[in-house]
Amino acid sequence: MSIAAIIVAGGQGLRMGSALRKQYLALDGIPILVRTLSAFLVCPQIDRVVLAAPEDDFPFIQSHLLSSLSEGHRVELAPGGAERQESVYNALKTLGDTFQGLVAVHDGVRPFVSNQDILGVLAAAERGGAAILAVPAFETLKRVGKETLISETLSREGIWMAQTPQVFRYRLLLKAHVQALREGVLGTDDASLVERLGHPVAVLTGSRCNIKITTPDDLALATLFLPRFPFEISHQKE
Repeated sequence: MSIAAIIVAGGQGLRMGSALRKQYLALDGIPILVRTLSAFLVCPQIDRVVLAAPEDDFPFIQSHLLSSLSEGHRVELAPGGAERQESVYNALKTLGDTFQGLVAVHDGVRPFVSNQDILGVLAAAERGGAAILAVPAFETLKRVGKETLISETLSREGIWMAQTPQVFRYRLLLKAHVQALREGVLGTDDASLVERLGHPVAVLTGSRCNIKITTPDDLALATLFLPRFPFEISHQKE
């Protein structure tokens, strides 16, 4: 079965407060997005990699990011949209109607996904058509109302925090996106769109290291994970 990875990096990165988009910021001298792409390029099960990014950034991406990866030539570029959902849809169209198999959608600013977790969620999706990584909620959950006052304390039982990659059969995910577009629905993630079709989505326990880097605090936390996720020089051009 063919497997494609869609890496979503179309965001503006406003919460990071940097002039440079968050996906291009460096962690120990290596851009976050390069680390993320590498995790999928070195996975032998992944046949194609599509990067959805701002179209104006394509020259920068090709000359400064993809050129630093020995397998960078395998990355196909798709224009990012105003919303994440549009970016994924554009990437699905880039794969083309002839593509058959699985699609793993992953955030470009989640560089600490392990090969073990990628393989696990791919296997689950191959069995049932849809699977995601997630971790159980571990903090006390509060619903906050007017004037930033607590209105309710929520039970954590059965509550999981979704991560990526989220993996689906290509036709299933494309159908979910087309229906959402037709009905004017904006989902919070790809799984939510597939859920609307009534298709079951399996959940695999992910890692709390698999963080999405969106704020300066996230960036500082990410530096603590670097020893556990070494970036091998063999992944780069000599």
